[in-house]
Amino acid sequence: MEGRTEPVDQEYIRSYWQANWGLPVVSTRRSYLPEDVQGLVYRDEWGEPQGLVTWHIDGDHAEIVSVDAYQQGRHIGGRLLHAAEAELHKRGVRQLMIVTTNDNLRALGFSVRHGYRLTRIDADGMERVRKLKTDVPLLGHEGIPLRDMLELEKELEPAPAGRSMPRELRPESFS
Repeated sequence: MEGRTEPVDQEYIRSYWQANWGLPVVSTRRSYLPEDVQGLVYRDEWGEPQGLVTWHIDGDHAEIVSVDAYQQGRHIGGRLLHAAEAELHKRGVRQLMIVTTNDNLRALGFSVRHGYRLTRIDADGMERVRKLKTDVPLLGHEGIPLRDMLELEKELEPAPAGRSMPRELRPESFS
């Protein structure tokens, strides 16, 4: 799929999160509203949005708050994650964190395949989420009880000499 990543505004993030996640987006360490994050949208060759990645930076650490490919199996999530990592590396981020839930085996596999390592389990963390968002179900994907939040981390390394990100994945400048 041909396409490009580009910066996304808070209104797009707000609209997408409200429709798909509900507000706030709750992580293990804090909750996020659209004004707390930045991100990239992946647009196809016709300019239609096909995915969204958002993050929050805190010094040389950042959390990938959301990664959403609107269609599965087209490698959009991977393209977005790589573009986000490149942008964050450029901004001096050295350590990234992603949080998922115990039922989201697809997201867990995706994160591990992209170099993230499981570093912490927030046992019963979903109870805290349900206090803020009462409509979060007790059962998640494939009928798995939705109980815990999983933290995964990745260290960003300098790119090897002579290797760069493919042009179609490079985000436009945020400056």
